[in-house]
Formats: sequence, structure tokens, C-alpha cells
Amino acid sequence: MRELELFQKVPVQINGKAVVVVRSEDGGVYALRDVCPHKGPCLSDGMMDKGCTSNEVGEYIFEKEKEVLRCPWHSWEFDIRTGKSLFAPEKVKVKTYEVSVENDQVFVNM
Repeated sequence: MRELELFQKVPVQINGKAVVVVRSEDGGVYALRDVCPHKGPCLSDGMMDKGCTSNEVGEYIFEKEKEVLRCPWHSWEFDIRTGKSLFAPEKVKVKTYEVSVENDQVFVNM
């Protein structure tokens, strides 16, 4: 796999499955199913960003430790580490895969 820059995402096919490999701002590498559970677009076509919460209208609190992959169609957000959605984490999520990096090569365990 080519060099994976910080905050970058790369779509790959592994055993016939669409997977997106992402590198977080802290250098961690994660892999998620590259399909939004809502309507099916590729999450790799979306943006990576910081998680954002709010206690009231007009307030934005960016969570440094939470990075999300945002669906390109309807902006559903998924934590890149857990695959859980930000709006209903116990009900809506995308599959995640274990990743290892050895000798600058990324391996996704299916």
C-alpha cells in the first residue's frame, strides 16, 4: 500500500469486500467497511473530521480524541476507531477490522 498520510483515507477491496483504511491524526491506522448502513454510498467518498458535540444550539465542541468519517450523502458520522455512529452508537454502526502495521505495510485482518 502506498504511503498513508495523516488524516487520509484509502478505499481497497479485500476478499471482495469494500474497505476503507484511514490514518488518524495521531498516526493510528484503522479499517472500516466502506459502505454506509443508511443508503449504501462509499464512506471513503466522505470527509474525515473531528467529532463535534453541543450542549445548546449554536455551540460547537470539537472532540480532539474522536475522529469521524462522514457519509457523503447524508452526513452520518462514524467513529473511525469503533465504527459506531455519533447519533445512535448502540444501534447504528459500520463493521471495523483489526489492523496491523509491519515494516511500513498495512495488514487488515478480515
